Amino acid sequence: MKRTTFLLIALALLAATLPAADVTGKWKGAMQTGGRELTFDLKADGAKLTGTVTGLIDKPVEIKDGKIQGDAVEFWVMSEYQGAPVKLVYKGKAGASEILFNMGTEDGSWGTEIAAKKI
Repeated sequence: MKRTTFLLIALALLAATLPAADVTGKWKGAMQTGGRELTFDLKADGAKLTGTVTGLIDKPVEIKDGKIQGDAVEFWVMSEYQGAPVKLVYKGKAGASEILFNMGTEDGSWGTEIAAKKI
C-alpha cells in the first residue's frame, strides 16, 4: 500500500514538472462548425500563454488567463455574437505541428473543435 501511494505521488510530481509544449508562433485552423478560419498568434513564457486570436470579429482579440501545462493549452477570449459580448473558452492539446482545440461558450451551451496547424 505504501509503495502504491509513493508511486502515485511520484507520478503526480513528475507530471507537474513536465516542460510546457512550445506553442509560440502562428497557428491557423477552421472551426468544425461553420468553417470560419481563425489565426492564433501565441507566445509562451514558461507556463504562461499570451497572444491574440484573429477571425472571430473584425479585429484581433486578446488571450486572457493563458496557461500551458505539458501539452495542455488553455485560455479564454472576449468576442461578440449579434452585438452581445460572449466569453469563449479554449482548451487544447498541442503537438509538434498541430493544436487540437475545443472552443465554446463559458456556460457550455455551444462549442466546436478546431485543428490549428503551425504556419
